[in-house]
Order: sequence, then structure tokens, then C-alpha cells
Amino acid sequence: MTAVDLAARVFLLLSGPFVGDFVATLASAWPRAPRPILGRSRCARCSAPIAPARAIPLVSWALQRGRRGCCDGRIPIVYPLGEAAGLAAGVAALLAPSLGAAVWLYAALMTLAYVALVDLRRFSIPTWGLAALATLAVIAVIAEPRMDEKLARLATGAVLALVFELLRRLVRRGGRAGLGEGDVMLAGILGVAVNWRLAAPMVFVAALAPLAIQFARRKFGPTPLGLWLSISTAVFLAAATFQPAPQ
Repeated sequence: MTAVDLAARVFLLLSGPFVGDFVATLASAWPRAPRPILGRSRCARCSAPIAPARAIPLVSWALQRGRRGCCDGRIPIVYPLGEAAGLAAGVAALLAPSLGAAVWLYAALMTLAYVALVDLRRFSIPTWGLAALATLAVIAVIAEPRMDEKLARLATGAVLALVFELLRRLVRRGGRAGLGEGDVMLAGILGVAVNWRLAAPMVFVAALAPLAIQFARRKFGPTPLGLWLSISTAVFLAAATFQPAPQ
């Protein structure tokens, strides 16, 4: 590992929680743009400027016990979640086998965090998140050296999109709220990103995890599938990055 490679990885690691905080800000404001996008942070509740000492990712949230220092309002949970996701993305980038893989994985995990947080708050999949993930999926296909693997990725995405579309129509015909078009597109894009080997376990975990949680809590209701698809994909992508390529 060269000095430049190591420096780039350390930068991604250190910037992760701060980028995750910005991703959480975007997700919290969606579908509007946060005000201001750049410049000094301000409290979304009372518009007071946030001192730099109170804007340290995760640390400030923990020290303030989840409360705002200016108006004592509760800090939305998306902020510590986004900051934690950013830290995880930085760690994954640090451990990735190559700098190119590190940058791709970092971008993918940050985008998945954005999609997950928006779906957690709004039960909707953001268009910009889909566009970013689609771009990353195209990069993954282009970077794949074997033609059969390229075709397998594209076929996996098409199959997942078709299956989710059939499920969406089935649920809609039953008169129940369920899958949306955003979930269908997200599944197809993620199928291209993860390849056929990981697609089935990715979907299985995304479907099983919320059911297990609901059974454990004995509370049942609508589930943001995009959230769980994003979490499951992030876990499998990170795990797959550290595995040797198939011969």
C-alpha cells in the first residue's frame, strides 16, 4: 500500500462521520433541500447557529443525550444513524482490497444510508438516491472483467425488478398498501450492484429482519422495505469486498 493510497483511505475514514451527518441532513429535509446546504450549521427547530464543539458526529449527540443544545429539542434519530453509517463506510473503505474498491464502496454505502434514512422517515425512495445507485451499478458492471459476470449482473437486476413488480401488483390487487415503484427500481438496481450470488440472501435478509423484529416486539405494521434492502445490501457488499474474486 502506497503512502497516497493510505492517505486517501484515512481521509475517507475520518470524513465518514461528517459526510454521514450531511447525508442525514439531506434525508431529514427530503423532499426539500436543507437550508443552508453549505455554510455554518443551524438548528432546524429554532434556526440558532450550531457551535463547532456541538457538531462533532456521535460524540456531541452522546454528550448532549440526544437533545439540542440551543432549544433542548430532541435531535432526530436519523443524525446519529447517519453518522454511524458514515463511520462504518469509512472503516470499510480503510479495509477494502484496493483504492478503487474503497472509493466505490464508500460511495455506495453513503448512498444506501441516504436511501435508508429517507425511507425510514417518509416511506418513500428518493429519486436522487436511485440515480446515484444506478450510476454506481453501471460502474460496477463496467469494472467487471468477465463478460459472463457482466451479463449475470444485468440479468439479476432484471429478475429482481420483475419479481418485485409482480409482488407490487399482487399486493395492490389485494387492496393493501405495500410495495411502491421506488422499491421495484431499488431492487433492480441493487441486483446489478451485488451480482447474482448475493441477490437471494440479500432479499431474504431484507424480508426476514423486519418480520423478526415485529414478532419480537409483538407490534405489526407497515415496514419501509427500502430501509431493509439498503441495510442488507450494505452488509453483503461490505462482506463481499473483502472476499477473493472467484476464479
